[in-house]
Amino acid sequence: MKHYEVLACMCHSFHYIKRLLETLFVHRFSHGTMPLRNIFKNCTYYWGFAAWMAYYINHPLYTPPTYGVQQVKLALAIFVICQLGNFSIHMALRDLRPAGSKTRKIPYPTKNPFTWLFLLVSCPNYTYEVGSWIGFAIMTQCVPVALFSLVGFTQMTIWAKGKHRSYLKEFRDYPPLRMPIIPFLL
Repeated sequence: MKHYEVLACMCHSFHYIKRLLETLFVHRFSHGTMPLRNIFKNCTYYWGFAAWMAYYINHPLYTPPTYGVQQVKLALAIFVICQLGNFSIHMALRDLRPAGSKTRKIPYPTKNPFTWLFLLVSCPNYTYEVGSWIGFAIMTQCVPVALFSLVGFTQMTIWAKGKHRSYLKEFRDYPPLRMPIIPFLL
């Protein structure tokens, strides 16, 4: 059934197109540039996993998800909701920092329900990102996707812990119940 493979390709492509557009039009970075060594690390990670995932998902012996259409629909819903959540958080974070500024403020929930996760975690953008990849892993039922999600979660947890520590250090009135990435746990 080729439509599972096409849907996986569309979701994967959508994620990275969204990410590029956000980088160009939404994000306001506090750091000037990325170290050159990170380019090689990032390219190896993204391109290597993309090739590995594509090989398995597009292989002639690919086995569709065990629970069929229901599994794919649930996973697609998780993926889409988490993509919307991730975008909403990026917009909320953008609105905290004036253009051309490195000023930081404590992020709080807005009227947008996707931002309510700020009540529980410091970096809900990472929470939603991990959720998207979990949805994608469920959709494709593919080991390389699950490993990609795990490695990504590990890296985002490191970043979230660092950002959480810096918020606690910088803001004396930072909400004490927030966790870095997973509500009540981590």
